[in-house]
Amino acid sequence: MARPKKSVKAKEPVRIRFKELKNGNKSIYLDIYRDGKRTYEFLKLYIVPELDPASRVLNEHNLALANKVKADRIIQLTNNEKGVTNSMLHSRLKLIDLINMYEQWIKDNGKSMGPSGLASLRKAVAQFRGDGVTLKQIDKTYCIEFINYLRNDYKSRMKRPLYTNSIASYSAALSATFNWAVRHDYIKENPFDKLSSNDRVYHVESQRDYLEIDELKRLIATECPTRQSVKQAFLFSCYCGLRTSDIRALRWGQIHKDGDQWRVSVVMKKTATPIYLPLSSQAMKWLPERGDASDDDKVFSLPTTSRVSIILGNWAKAANVKKEITFHVSRHTFATLMLTLDVDLYTTSKLLGHKNIATTQIYAKIIDQKKDDAVNRVDEIFK
Repeated sequence: MARPKKSVKAKEPVRIRFKELKNGNKSIYLDIYRDGKRTYEFLKLYIVPELDPASRVLNEHNLALANKVKADRIIQLTNNEKGVTNSMLHSRLKLIDLINMYEQWIKDNGKSMGPSGLASLRKAVAQFRGDGVTLKQIDKTYCIEFINYLRNDYKSRMKRPLYTNSIASYSAALSATFNWAVRHDYIKENPFDKLSSNDRVYHVESQRDYLEIDELKRLIATECPTRQSVKQAFLFSCYCGLRTSDIRALRWGQIHKDGDQWRVSVVMKKTATPIYLPLSSQAMKWLPERGDASDDDKVFSLPTTSRVSIILGNWAKAANVKKEITFHVSRHTFATLMLTLDVDLYTTSKLLGHKNIATTQIYAKIIDQKKDDAVNRVDEIFK
C-alpha cells in the first residue's frame, strides 16, 4: 500500500527577520525570496529591550507594523506574477476608493496623517461632486474647483464656513493622496503640481488659545453645569497634554504605576506615535473613580464633540472665563504651562508627542510674547 503523500506547506516569499545591533536593539527587516533571488528590506523599525511597560507597547506596535508591511509585500509579489498592475485599475478606480486605500495604507504603516483628516476629506469630496468621480476625471481644473468649493460653499459639521487652515489641510490631504497614488502607479502625476501659487491655499500661523493660571483656577473652582466627566477630562488634559481623540480612547489598562510615578502609555491617534507620559498628582486628581472597571473599560465617558463644546462654553461662562473654550485649549494650556515653568523646548515637545520641534516652537513664541508684554508694562507705569 502506497504511503500517503505528506502535504508540503508552501514557503512564504517574505519573512520577518531581526538583526542584532550593538546598542542591544534589534532591527526588523524583510527577507524576500522569489525566483531564486533574495533581497532585503530594512523597515527602520526596532525591537528594544523590554525594561518597562513603555518598551513592551513600542515593541508590540512595531511588530504589528512589520507584519502589515510583510502582508503588503506578499500581495504585491502575487499581483506582479499574475500580470496585474495598478495602472490597469486606473480607468475604473474611484477617487473615494483611492482615499480609502490611502487611509488603510496609513493605518498599516503607522504614518503621521490621522484617519480623521481623511474622513473629513472623504466627506467633502463626496459632497463636491458625488462619490462616483474616477481618477480619469481628476485634473488641474478639478483641484482648483474643489478648493473654491471649500472656500465658498462647504460647511463644517458645526455648519460654519471652513477656516483658512482647514481648507489648507483638506487640500494638502488630497495632494498627499495623489502623491501616494503616483508612487503606487495609479496615476502618472499629481494634478496639484500644476497649480500656481495663487490657486493654492497656505497655512497661516494660527492663534493658540490657552488658559492663564488664574483662569484655570477659576474653572477648577467652578462646577460644570451638566457633565462632570467633561470637566474631569478637560482638566486631566490640561495637566498631561493628551488630545481629545486620545482622551476618548483612553482605557484604564493604559495607566500604570512605575515605582512612585504614575504613567500613561498611549499610541497617539493623530500621529500613530507611541508615547509614555508621566502623570502629575494634579493630573491623577481629575481621573474619575475606577470602581470595578476592567483594564479594557474607557476612563472617560464623553458626549459628542459638538455637545462637549457647548458644555465647555457654559462652564467657562459660569467661571467668568471670557475666552472661547474648545477641548483642544487644554492641550495648548499644558504646553504653555510647561514652558512658563521653564521646562525646555525639547522636553516639552516629547511630552506633547510632537515629531517636529518646530511645532512646539509656536508655543515658545507665545511665552516670549508674554515676557514682552510684562516688560512693556513698566513703560506704561512711567508714562
